[in-house]
Amino acid sequence: MNRKALLIVLTLAVVILATPYVGMVYATSSITVSGTIVLVGVIPVEVITKGKSDNQVMIMDLTEDWQGGIEGISTTLAVWIVHGGYETGLNVHEKLAFETATVMGKSGSLLLELDIEAPDGHWTIIGGTDELANLHGQGTLSLAAMPYSYTGQVHFAP
Repeated sequence: MNRKALLIVLTLAVVILATPYVGMVYATSSITVSGTIVLVGVIPVEVITKGKSDNQVMIMDLTEDWQGGIEGISTTLAVWIVHGGYETGLNVHEKLAFETATVMGKSGSLLLELDIEAPDGHWTIIGGTDELANLHGQGTLSLAAMPYSYTGQVHFAP
């Protein structure tokens, strides 16, 4: 009876110790991506100004051309909050949808989330399909000058 218990404990120990290494075998190392973003289409949907404030909420359909490490045309229904003019404050939260994107030679649809407090921002990959289904990554944005720029790290994980 003790031999069976010992065999079970040893088997479980081997499985537990090997588990962290399984993910490491299949994950790829991170690579740096960078490039430019150009607004190629801006269609205003609504501009809202409340009370005596000079703050505006701008809702727009945006189309952006991403080039470099992440390539593709993205679309979004964007909500921009402008505080006293573009130069003094712009807050943006967007989810960009790429019908087809290419990253590291692989393609599929891609979903990014952007959080911007102009002139800087942050992007995060929140989903993908086909060859981009297991793509993860994040990075920074600069909206200081056109074309906008981005940089970050991406990798494939199981």
